[in-house]
Amino acid sequence: MGAVVLAVAALVVFGGGKFFRQTQPIVAYFDGSLKGIAIGAPVTFNGVKVGSVTDFKVVVDAKASTIRTPVFFEIDADRLQEASGVAIKFQKGAPGLKILVERGLRAQLEVQSLVTGQLEVALNFYPDTPVRLTGLSKDYPEMPTIPSSLDKLARTLENLPVDALIADLRHTLDSINALASAPEIKTVLLSVNKAVTGFDALVHRVDGAVTPLMASIDKTAETARTTMETARTTLVDLRQVAARLGPAVEATLKDYQKLAVNVDAQVGPLVASIQKAAASAESTLGQAQRTVAVVDAALNTDSPLRYDLANALREVQGAARSLRVLTDYLEQHPEAVIMGKRSNGAPR
Repeated sequence: MGAVVLAVAALVVFGGGKFFRQTQPIVAYFDGSLKGIAIGAPVTFNGVKVGSVTDFKVVVDAKASTIRTPVFFEIDADRLQEASGVAIKFQKGAPGLKILVERGLRAQLEVQSLVTGQLEVALNFYPDTPVRLTGLSKDYPEMPTIPSSLDKLARTLENLPVDALIADLRHTLDSINALASAPEIKTVLLSVNKAVTGFDALVHRVDGAVTPLMASIDKTAETARTTMETARTTLVDLRQVAARLGPAVEATLKDYQKLAVNVDAQVGPLVASIQKAAASAESTLGQAQRTVAVVDAALNTDSPLRYDLANALREVQGAARSLRVLTDYLEQHPEAVIMGKRSNGAPR
């Protein structure tokens, strides 16, 4: 009894609970090489493991000269479910498998590891691929297959005209070798080398000239920016000053105009009065001279009275000349009455 219990425990442990899971066996026929496939290899659906490979064989059809390589694998029924939660049944003739195949469900061999080269069976939907079934299996439902990426690459390489490609490559290499050995190529390469050297020197010269130029441009731009800011500030100040002085300047101009009108009205009579005074002074001077002549005849030459009279006459003559000059000047510059006399003789 104890041995039976140990055997059951071993099956549970080493079988991973396989005997307590419901599995569905399926077969798929692949045309390519099965190198890298092994019993126990994973079966994945859209990258998720849903089963494992249980066996694989090589079936030779001597009449058709073909080789078939069926791969048997089991799918864990608990891993695949419909949207309603019901497990998908893959038994032969089951409607669920037929519907999935019609919608594009296919099996394909894929590389499980590039290091080891092991393969796995990958299930996925490829609706644009044809349904390829052999009909050789009588006991298991058959899953249609499509070529793997490695098979497609191998077939592409097999169809390549390798000999023609090698011949073309050899011819191309010979042409390149002949072209590289031509003396014209050497001359061209030397010319190109000289041109590159000259261009490099030109670039260095331009770079040496551009750096100071850019610094000067930056400095000029900064100066211009500062000048513009100063001019803008000055303009604002001038506008403010003009706004404040505008009414005062206008009032001053009006007052000056009124004053000029009054001066024009008064200068004429003033000049006439001065002229009249000058004429009176000249008349008085003439009379005084005549009086002095009479007195001079009566007075002694060394008399003090005669000396004082002579000085008085000279002062009267000077005053008369000054009045005459003032009268002439005011006739030419009547504004001198308001603004005074300029430093050079003109009114200010």
